[in-house]
Amino acid sequence: MLYESVLILLGCGLLISVIFYLHHLQSKTLLFHVEGLKESVSEPSMLNLEEMKEEMLDMVHETIRNLQPPNAFDHLLGAIAPAIQSWALRKAGINPATGQPIQEMLEETLENLQ
Repeated sequence: MLYESVLILLGCGLLISVIFYLHHLQSKTLLFHVEGLKESVSEPSMLNLEEMKEEMLDMVHETIRNLQPPNAFDHLLGAIAPAIQSWALRKAGINPATGQPIQEMLEETLENLQ
């Protein structure tokens, strides 16, 4: 009985020691990261507007250079797209001309007729 109590107390003491040690390590690591952030923020960084302008112009030129005129397939898809969209809206129960649900329009029309 005494032996078990001593073992439990030693185990608890060891567990508490490990927890405090891990907390200490975590605190030191957190402090290290905070100090690093302070140093990076405290260093003044001059914005070089010419570099930024050149990078933006490079992006614009690259985008323009990669543009291609539409081909026949693009025009074909553009011509078919409204018909497909209209079919999908009707399938979903929406009138493509008004954007309102077909069921509500039918009910409203029936009410107006009566």
